Amino acid sequence: MNSENFHDSLNEYNEKMQCVGDIVLNLDYWDCECENNYIHPIEQQVCKKCDSTREDSPSSRENEVKHYVHRNLP
Repeated sequence: MNSENFHDSLNEYNEKMQCVGDIVLNLDYWDCECENNYIHPIEQQVCKKCDSTREDSPSSRENEVKHYVHRNLP
């Protein structure tokens, strides 16, 4: 993969991000197959609703983590 299209960095919460082209992933969260509440912290190994595993699931998009996770932080 071309290095100008792929790089790692940290967000304001000190979470690992990976940029691939114009897609920014948050490597500290992953997405399960559920319609709602599908973003899980990396420490959680399995979704209790759909049984998706962290190992077999993609990282979450940074914009979705900001919208659904960080907006509820104090």
